[in-house]
Amino acid sequence: MQLTRGQAVELLARLAAVKRGFQTPPEVVDYFRDKNLKPAFSWLDVWGQEHAHAFTVAGVTETRVLNDFKSAIDKAISSGTGFEAFKADMQARLTPHGWWGPKTVSDPTGKWADKTVDFTRPGRLQTTFWSNVRSARAAGQWNRIQRTKASRPYLLYVRSTAERKRPEHLAVAGTIKPVDDAFWSTWFPPNGWGCQCKVQQLDQEDRDRYLAQDGYSEEAPDLGTRTYVNRRTGEVTTIPRGIDPGWQTNPGLARARTLVTQFADTLATAGADRAAPTIAKLWRGNWPKAMAKMDERVHLPVAASARAVDELGAKVDIVTVANDVVTKKVGKHAAVDIGSFAQVQQIIDAGDWIEDRDPAVRNILAVIGGVHWVLAIRRSTNGYIQVRTLFRTDARRHAEIRRRGVRYKAERE
Repeated sequence: MQLTRGQAVELLARLAAVKRGFQTPPEVVDYFRDKNLKPAFSWLDVWGQEHAHAFTVAGVTETRVLNDFKSAIDKAISSGTGFEAFKADMQARLTPHGWWGPKTVSDPTGKWADKTVDFTRPGRLQTTFWSNVRSARAAGQWNRIQRTKASRPYLLYVRSTAERKRPEHLAVAGTIKPVDDAFWSTWFPPNGWGCQCKVQQLDQEDRDRYLAQDGYSEEAPDLGTRTYVNRRTGEVTTIPRGIDPGWQTNPGLARARTLVTQFADTLATAGADRAAPTIAKLWRGNWPKAMAKMDERVHLPVAASARAVDELGAKVDIVTVANDVVTKKVGKHAAVDIGSFAQVQQIIDAGDWIEDRDPAVRNILAVIGGVHWVLAIRRSTNGYIQVRTLFRTDARRHAEIRRRGVRYKAERE
């Protein structure tokens, strides 16, 4: 079989890595290091995709102790050491804080009774170690898969080598689907506590060879779904049967979203006056064009507005726009390009805010450089402000939107 150029480059990289000795791929380390600390009383406090950008250990409510856990796991991931070395490291770190042994922890929310955590119990420490290590490895693997999918565009779900195997995971084993199939947004392993399932990346020849054998299929078995209610937050999630609650996301797929979410959170803590100049600088660079081309949906900070918090009851003053919204509007309106979104801040600051039929929406009208702009922003169900649409129009359309706004306001009053 003749190697493609992409396969040859990858093979050379692997051979070079062998000569140098084992090294943890940088994307694995970066994924873990990019996480922010989030002290939590229960594992339910950090849920689903939030794990992609928040590091937590159930029961660790002190930031300094949580930082020790993160540092020790970071050391283990980057150096490739195993659990026993991590355990010894944690004993040395936690003993001075009084956390090596039984520790009574109080719920900061006051909702649940005090509980005792004990990290000298191997099971407790092993769960913390392996759940973080495997998720980081999975995110790194997804990153590499995306880089090589042109030459190897398929993934095979490979069953776990663990002694005890989940029946549902055995049922899914042998499934072959394209890399970007929606199946991998939930079923990319690990898919539960202690899950050791894997995926194997395939080229066209590999795929055809496997599908010619028994036990392999392009169709995943329909195992159904179940509804799970997070006892801490009340959030209701639909989860494929066979996946443990909280593990129903692909850690690598959320990578870009993680970085942007962290950045938006940082801007929100800075306040609108300080955040606005930073956002404006970003939109003058190449960053928006790169993000707009991404397959993954991300919400890009585009403006900051304290007024949005007051008028729409938002919980943060950062206004975002989804990259697919940018692409859609640029494709639909000939007079709108990516650079047009750099004017959102100016439209918000100088425009007239008009009420909409939907009370969670405001239409903002502004004339900038003789151009009539219409910007619609909305408060999402979780309290964030997002751009709904942006387009150029004329004075007649502005007047029409104003008249409707007066009517909607009167109807509500």
